Order: sequence, then C-alpha cells, then structure tokens
Amino acid sequence: MPRTPSKTFTEKELEILQLIWELGEATTREIQTRLPGDRHYNSVLTIIRVLERKGHLTHRVEGKAHVYRASQQPAKSRGRVLGQLIKQVFGGSAASLVLHLVDTGDLTEADLREVRQQIAARAETGKGASPKAHRGGKR
Repeated sequence: MPRTPSKTFTEKELEILQLIWELGEATTREIQTRLPGDRHYNSVLTIIRVLERKGHLTHRVEGKAHVYRASQQPAKSRGRVLGQLIKQVFGGSAASLVLHLVDTGDLTEADLREVRQQIAARAETGKGASPKAHRGGKR
C-alpha cells in the first residue's frame, strides 16, 4: 500500500521550493546551479519529482527541458505546513504555538508589537480571529 504524501516539506524540498518561488519558474539545471554546495543533477531531479507528485509543482515542456513552477503561492503552502504543525505538535491550538514562541523568547518585542497591530487592524475591519484562537487566554 503506497504511503500518503506528506503535507509538510523536507529541508531539501523546501530549499528547492523557495528557489522556484523566488525565480517564478526554472529548469532542473537552473535549480541545481543555484543551490548551495555541489548537488548532483539526479538528486535535484528526484526531489523535484517528489514535489510534483505531492502536488506542489507543475511543469511545462520547453524543447527537451521541463520548466517547473509552484502550484501554490508561498503563503498558501506556508499556511498548509503551519496548520499541519499546529495540529501535530500543538494539539490543534494556534495559541499554544504563539505562547511557546513567547515563552522561548523567539518573538521579540518588535514582533509582539506587530502582532498586536495586526490583531487590532483585523478587529477594526471585522475580520477578528475566531473564538477558538482565544483559548490560550491573555498574557
């Protein structure tokens, strides 16, 4: 029975996907030459094919080359990965994730100010967070 494709990315998959987001589209050779270190062409191609099989990339044929592009915008892919992380690691609680970042010091005062501003802006436009997001309480 085949494995269900992962919704998250390996480090190498994300590295290639970020390059494609930056470039818009690229061939395997273009990706290979822009990756740090000495990556073998076939290794890069294998990761590209995995990303395509997972639905993160599509391609078009141009001469003998396949030109790859991302299937989704970076924000949508990040949201998908973050949602999976919240579900698997934080029991579905986004508040737990944020509180963890606050507790570990990974959010600076500037980050916290920006978060507060975003929350205030959303509240003003009537696009406030759902009640579920407030489970963790105030800090």
